[in-house]
Amino acid sequence: MTTDEMSVTRRGFVKGTAVAGAGLAMLGAAGAMTSADGWLVPAHAETAEEYTAFTYHQSHCGGMCPLACTVRDGRMVSVQPNHCCDDRYETICVKGISEVQHIYGDHRVQTPLRRTGERGAGEFEPVSWDEALDEVCDKLKELQGKYGNDCVVISTGAEANFPWLAAVLGAQVDASSGIDVGIGNGLDPAIGFGGGYAMATCEARDWVNSKLVLNVGSNFLESSLPNVRLFFEAKEAGTRMVTVDPHFSTTAGKSDQWVPITPGTDAAFFLGMASVILDEQLYDEDFVLNHTSLPFLVDVATGKLVRDHAEDPDAEEPETGEQNPFFVWDTATNAKAAYDVAAVKPALEGTFDVDGASCTTVFSLLKQKQVEYTPEWAESVSGVPAATICQLAREYAEGPACLALGWGGNDKMGNADIAGHAAATLVALTGNVGKVGAGVGVFVGGSYNGHAGTLGAWELPEDMTAGTLEMPLYDAREGNAKVRACIFCGDVLQQHIGNMNKTAEFARGLDFIVTIDPYFTEGAKWADVILPATTRFENDAEVGSVKIGYSNIVLQNKIIEPLFEARTDFWIGKEIAKRFGKDQYLPATSEEWVAKVLSSSEDPYVSALTIDKINAANGVYPLEGIEEPRREFMDRVFATPPRAWTSTTTLLWNTVRRFPPTSRRLRRTPATSWPKPTRCSWRTCARATASTTSSTMPSGSSSSPSRASS
Repeated sequence: MTTDEMSVTRRGFVKGTAVAGAGLAMLGAAGAMTSADGWLVPAHAETAEEYTAFTYHQSHCGGMCPLACTVRDGRMVSVQPNHCCDDRYETICVKGISEVQHIYGDHRVQTPLRRTGERGAGEFEPVSWDEALDEVCDKLKELQGKYGNDCVVISTGAEANFPWLAAVLGAQVDASSGIDVGIGNGLDPAIGFGGGYAMATCEARDWVNSKLVLNVGSNFLESSLPNVRLFFEAKEAGTRMVTVDPHFSTTAGKSDQWVPITPGTDAAFFLGMASVILDEQLYDEDFVLNHTSLPFLVDVATGKLVRDHAEDPDAEEPETGEQNPFFVWDTATNAKAAYDVAAVKPALEGTFDVDGASCTTVFSLLKQKQVEYTPEWAESVSGVPAATICQLAREYAEGPACLALGWGGNDKMGNADIAGHAAATLVALTGNVGKVGAGVGVFVGGSYNGHAGTLGAWELPEDMTAGTLEMPLYDAREGNAKVRACIFCGDVLQQHIGNMNKTAEFARGLDFIVTIDPYFTEGAKWADVILPATTRFENDAEVGSVKIGYSNIVLQNKIIEPLFEARTDFWIGKEIAKRFGKDQYLPATSEEWVAKVLSSSEDPYVSALTIDKINAANGVYPLEGIEEPRREFMDRVFATPPRAWTSTTTLLWNTVRRFPPTSRRLRRTPATSWPKPTRCSWRTCARATASTTSSTMPSGSSSSPSRASS
């Protein structure tokens, strides 16, 4: 590791500039305070003007906790849970309570900064906002003039709010999954849900209706602090909580059973369970036949699924199952038949002559491949006793059961997607999805797992559109990418892309880097210009933003005025648009934008809401139907992109080929993008991805209070 990659400045940066004479003069000229001390004088209750204002805690763990903030003498002095429609949503953790320290901390970027030393050295000088914005926009125009508008890539963290910046610039947007996902790459294409993050198909509130919650690699009681009561409510209701984890975590300690496992071997554990379910015929035959690809016919010679006609590999859009049906063997007519014909009675196993070709079913192939993956084999790989694997397989198959996965542990191992495929196989065999008390995925984070709402958008002219993402930034590091400049809203460079040694080389090769962040983070030191953003508690308007929280709509109201020389994302975005001659197409104020986002929603319940109506409820308003836990696929109809039928159906049995007994670590295949999902007919499951309608998606968390995306 090079010297500049180790010189994390953060707090030392501000302190260093404060003692440097020239730096002090420039800070004063820029209109910024040179330390946080002036903001930290005592606020006396007996003489203070005091009020309470309401906002929400940005993503982080996914809790999106509604907050009530006390302001005294113009300073925020405490943060508490807000009053909600149900006390289960009145949550906060130590991170939320400590925000007073964060916003007044000396790690804040107090004024716009321009790089003076080598990129990555963390050496900057203060400049005015006009200087900084002019330099940013002039440089972007220069590069776009040479290489095209899409030579600029924008990547944001969870807290940033730049809904039209990419459209203003015609820039690419890199919203690709970062270092926090792996299992979702395998699970989501098989279930038709999750958006690449393995989002759970039901809410953790439904655990009270489960017989078993098999928690594999998820430390729920620490990773989802605002929702810990759901774990204990389930235990009190009689649900058996089992945690599979290499270490004795807090969640393991509170579970009914802790099952230690060798790190990175979750796939072997799942495959061992699948063998037990197959050998003991514990599978749900009705679900397997009617809602999975397991009865689909496969040409033995080619290994391809039998379809009506060959696919065009050059087609812009893959054909749907209706346009190009898959086939099963109909036991009623003793002939092949399209999978989606209601009268068909498909065979689950067997070998059949189909138009002169020898064909079998996916289920038959799965059974053949599973023969070598016995519980004893799984024990030799995972360290979990074969008897325990058998016990848990039987309990899981009996159901209703939830398979709770995590964004830690195996999710960070090479080829975590294989564990996702194997988990999907368990769901496909047992039907533990789309019914009360049954689900699969990551249950961490209330806003990720609660009821979803649909917000609208500000309408822009047709010719104002973002560019098409050429490739994720972690792939752009390999070279041959069009990107010449990056705008990072948050600590994306260090937190999101991973492998900082490789990322440092990539950053040095870019022509221009802009960071927008309240804090001087590790990623910020690689910028050419740093623009200081406000925190979630500061605003120059009465209302700054609106989001879908944990089964509630939450408003970001002003708590205090912007500190130092920080500016809101809305103001920064407008100023950039002004310099590109496009500000006339944007809302005049953030209040106007929030009102439009509400009124333009396709959901009548949401579109009927106003800022005043939400604020009458302290800035947090319940979504419709939250009396019952969220449950997906209760109609047993699964959204799947057509091309995934071919690839992922095979993966249901191909999974085992990709996890040989002699190799526990394979190269991870990162997610890129999947075809546009379609709603498929009643005979579907286990294949594809579709994004939720919630406006919030996980971006990971950070040990620092930066607007990190991980």
